[in-house]
Amino acid sequence: MTLLVAWTGIDSRSPASVYIATDSRVSWGEQDYFDNANKTFALRQFPAILGYCGDSLSSQMLISQAIAVIEAIPEYKGTSLEDLVDIFIRLIVRNYKQYPAKLSTGAFTVVICGKSTVSSAGDFECFRIDSNFNKTTKTKLNFPGVSGPIVVAGSGRNEFEIQYKKRQIIENPNKSTSRDVFHSFYQTISQSKNYTVGPIPQIVSVIRKPNTGGSHCGVVIEGQRYISGQLIDRDIAPLGLQWFNGNFEITNPHTKQREPDAQVQPPFRCK
Repeated sequence: MTLLVAWTGIDSRSPASVYIATDSRVSWGEQDYFDNANKTFALRQFPAILGYCGDSLSSQMLISQAIAVIEAIPEYKGTSLEDLVDIFIRLIVRNYKQYPAKLSTGAFTVVICGKSTVSSAGDFECFRIDSNFNKTTKTKLNFPGVSGPIVVAGSGRNEFEIQYKKRQIIENPNKSTSRDVFHSFYQTISQSKNYTVGPIPQIVSVIRKPNTGGSHCGVVIEGQRYISGQLIDRDIAPLGLQWFNGNFEITNPHTKQREPDAQVQPPFRCK
């Protein structure tokens, strides 16, 4: 399983961004695990991002294939986000029917968030897809009125909700901010006793700026750089991406330090 959290950052006008964060662990019961699995995806030409939890092997294969097909369709850039979600469902359902059921845990959840169209300067949407070998459902999710989670899923859900609830008090200066969601997420995965949840985060995002696509974000955690769960060496660490540390502070991937002009964002210490 995993921990998946999708959230929105809302300014004085409206939603300004959406994020999906997951851990990077794939586990085989309590026998063994792999902590560098890719669980988040970003479309390059359309403002949409994806994350999954559940059956990791089938999810990775089906999602990667569906994204490759969607991005190979010249007309897809002009469609709406919900049209893309429907195409995505059509592709994964077709292939899931051919997947050997006896080798699967039997279910997975995909969350797709983004802007309704490429040219939109906002108008964010988010969809949840729940699928197994018998049924696939699509749910359009509501956005909160302030910065906060849109959906939480996976085996780490309860731990996250406990962490996040602790912070929803007036003494927390980070309350109702994107950083507060990420602080709760990172504290959950770094402290979790759940064998199926790993300590390495990965993040994808969509911003309000028109005519931009989804984007992967880099993270600097425990002195190491990661993109999509993959360890990144200094010579290939792209400066063009947005990089965060464990406090959700803008970070330089080369120095591994918070950027000098970045806002300091220490997490609230819960009692």
